[in-house]
Amino acid sequence: MRVEARADYDAELQYLLQYARDDWVGFSVISGTVASLLGRGASRQELMNMTLRIIGDLYDRGVRAGELTASDAHPFSPWPVAKEGALDRIQSEMRKLSTMPDSGDICWFTIP
Repeated sequence: MRVEARADYDAELQYLLQYARDDWVGFSVISGTVASLLGRGASRQELMNMTLRIIGDLYDRGVRAGELTASDAHPFSPWPVAKEGALDRIQSEMRKLSTMPDSGDICWFTIP
């Protein structure tokens, strides 16, 4: 990865990490970040690969995928799987969509 691209990636990763500390991150935020990093003309596979890479890096920093709930006491329910299980599930669900995931698709992300 070019030095400039690595700096851009690191900056976006830090933005997403801070967002996850403050709120639930919908997939549209991650999809937008990936599209910004890769630019126009990126293939669907490139978009998917970068999405999984970012989510994996977020997982390494404590972010988890899960579902929003109706509970005031526990409004977020993380998936009860390790990083690889979450990435497999996200990849499988992404393949079923005709576009990049939007908020409300597949899951939400936060630091529980």
